Amino acid sequence: MLSRVAESLFWMSRYFERAENTARFLDVNFNLLLDLNSITTLDHPNYWKPLIMVMSDPGHFGTLYEEYDAQSVTDYLVFNRQNTNSILSSISMARENARSVIESISSEMWEQLNNLYHFLQSASPQQVHNDPYPFYKEIKNASHLFQGITDNTFSHNEGWDFVQIGKYLERADNSARLIDVKYHMLTHGHEHHVAIVRNSIDIIQWMAVLKSCSALEAFRKIYLSKITPDNILDFLILDRTFPRSITYSICAAQEALWRISGSSSHRYANNVDRLIGKMEAEMTYTTVDDILRKGVHHFLEEVEQGLIKVGEQLHLLYFAYHTPKIEPHDVTEALPFTGLGGGRANWSQSQQQQQQ
Repeated sequence: MLSRVAESLFWMSRYFERAENTARFLDVNFNLLLDLNSITTLDHPNYWKPLIMVMSDPGHFGTLYEEYDAQSVTDYLVFNRQNTNSILSSISMARENARSVIESISSEMWEQLNNLYHFLQSASPQQVHNDPYPFYKEIKNASHLFQGITDNTFSHNEGWDFVQIGKYLERADNSARLIDVKYHMLTHGHEHHVAIVRNSIDIIQWMAVLKSCSALEAFRKIYLSKITPDNILDFLILDRTFPRSITYSICAAQEALWRISGSSSHRYANNVDRLIGKMEAEMTYTTVDDILRKGVHHFLEEVEQGLIKVGEQLHLLYFAYHTPKIEPHDVTEALPFTGLGGGRANWSQSQQQQQQ
């Protein structure tokens, strides 16, 4: 497979997953505020700033908007093209990558992605602000439909494996960021309190954390009504059966990488397989007590850094097809996943050129 095709499939999948995650976080936040409407102020910055911290760069947001409220955060995360992580930017870039390899994907995949792109082009900020639920539902359903179409109309070869790698690396990164921000806010910095869920407000907000990962029903089947921070950490980080947990996502990405290279649990073929295998082993033998002793923020920060390193090695091994000798002296090779100051990932050089 050509490096160009593999890279475009990877980013197409990753951008689509990012758009769905953003839509779900915003949808859950709106519903959370409806639940808290009688006891809090809807536009309080504490309920909107975490979305920017999870999904984008607070510094960049501050240069464009004066305050964190429903209208400004929605505009920034949904429609603002200056935000490379907005839903509109993500779907536009997913479509651009799909268009560049349209001969390699199924016509049904292209049609589904193209339909969502035109749906977003016709939407307005005022429409979303007045009635957000159907808008976010459309994006989530479109993403689920795209994944189902991909699984059923796209040959399960190397190209499909790169689609899976992009999806699960993005999913693990989003889950780690969400848990990190929300856990710190809800525990008020006291990570070792076992009975931190004190009243109805705490319970509603912890349920919102689970809903942000589409995990509430699956969580209840295991833990019933025991909504505690320890149980939530165990489920969202370490569970090996739930498709949106960090461990599941890392394992799924590992399996796809190993199918491409032929690595196994006893032998790795390259550095990216070694790094993802190391992460999988650490997640397998880690317990919630280990996470709490290390500190939730420190542990999740290590996970995010591990994903960055995997992405860098993935790029160097499979996507770095530019020849430095023939490039201008003022152009430096850019690696994906290298977020600045804890921000979201930068794109590879080819993706930046496409966006321009």
